[in-house]
Amino acid sequence: MNKINKTNFCYTLLCISIILAYFFSEDTLGGAKQDYLFHEKFIILFAEDFKNTFSNYGQDDLYARNSPIFYIFLSLIYKAGLDLDTIRYVNIISIPLLIYIFYSCLKIRFKKITNTSLVLMSFVIFLSPTVRSLTVWPYPILYGFILFLFSVKFYLRFNQVKKNKINEALKSTVFLALASYITPNFSVFVIFFLYKFFLEFKNSKDFFNILVLNFLLAAPAIAYYFVNDFYLIKYSVGSLALSVKLNPFNKIIIISSLISFYFIPFLNKKLIIRTIDVLKNLKEEYLLVILLLICLFLFNFPSGNFGGGIFYHFSQYIFGNNFLLFIIFFLSIFLFKASKLIEPDNILLFFCLILYNLQVSIYHKYFDPLILFIFLFLMSKNEIKNQRSFLDITKNYYILYLIFLGMSFYKVNFL
Repeated sequence: MNKINKTNFCYTLLCISIILAYFFSEDTLGGAKQDYLFHEKFIILFAEDFKNTFSNYGQDDLYARNSPIFYIFLSLIYKAGLDLDTIRYVNIISIPLLIYIFYSCLKIRFKKITNTSLVLMSFVIFLSPTVRSLTVWPYPILYGFILFLFSVKFYLRFNQVKKNKINEALKSTVFLALASYITPNFSVFVIFFLYKFFLEFKNSKDFFNILVLNFLLAAPAIAYYFVNDFYLIKYSVGSLALSVKLNPFNKIIIISSLISFYFIPFLNKKLIIRTIDVLKNLKEEYLLVILLLICLFLFNFPSGNFGGGIFYHFSQYIFGNNFLLFIIFFLSIFLFKASKLIEPDNILLFFCLILYNLQVSIYHKYFDPLILFIFLFLMSKNEIKNQRSFLDITKNYYILYLIFLGMSFYKVNFL
């Protein structure tokens, strides 16, 4: 069986798995079905009484923490004659859309890698518990990922073209705005993109035009959320002390652990040896060690239905405490240092990820497969140098996602 036939076989197998996911109403996230059923009412309400629903969305009985745009769009489909079950099945279109734009970004970013290998990497999306669950149970962030990748695509082209860079920058800005209208969390990445555009254009007319476009695109959303009392950040998931709600160290530790999870496929013998060498010289890293210990000491992430990510839950399940999470966090920082990932551009991206999740709860679905995209397309000094290393990383991501999917299935059905 040649490479093309193997790729086609893989695609067919993964497509069948999505069909089975619909048949068995898969929800390996554990909350996708519940979220969809809770928000399903908005589709009907927008279809029947758009004006009142739009005016009161996010308030009182119409409580919500999502943008209304996705449900307005679905309400138009519902009003056109498709019932809610049919809308769920039509949502399967999100899979080929996401794979297409993921592949497009890969093709721009990795020009020396064979097309077959790029296609194979793009198929790993089929195994994401988030993508699978939100395909079966429609949720706006899945389309946020798609539009965000379109923004990334034009950003990658901006980095590579020598002429008319402003056109690619403006396209990237528009698609980031569209992603933000679907899921406002994505708006924080404007910080990273504006920083990169400023490095290119400085205080020029082109950069001024980008700023104006950002303002014009953001103004309607800001006005709407202002009128609606900023309902997106008004409500809290439970009654918690301010020392918990406003604790940045919870996010630093848990989001770092999520990043380390998606970094696993990049591990190799040389990198592990470099990390061990860094750990052997901890005396030289005393300032970093002190900062890490402060993070651990001030960590007070609440137990209960607040998420926490795979290593947090694994630590709670095995030890009944945060011991494993703390070990992963500590080691991952030195792993990133050995990988030369701790540098200004990547720190800015990490800051964006903190702002991306302002709420107390930290659910894995908001970061899967976002961190994968960030590793492949936005992080500096994270080069994949040749065909062999790309294939090794692709294989490792398949293994990682298969394990993750299996663990998610076990957690939802047996714990």
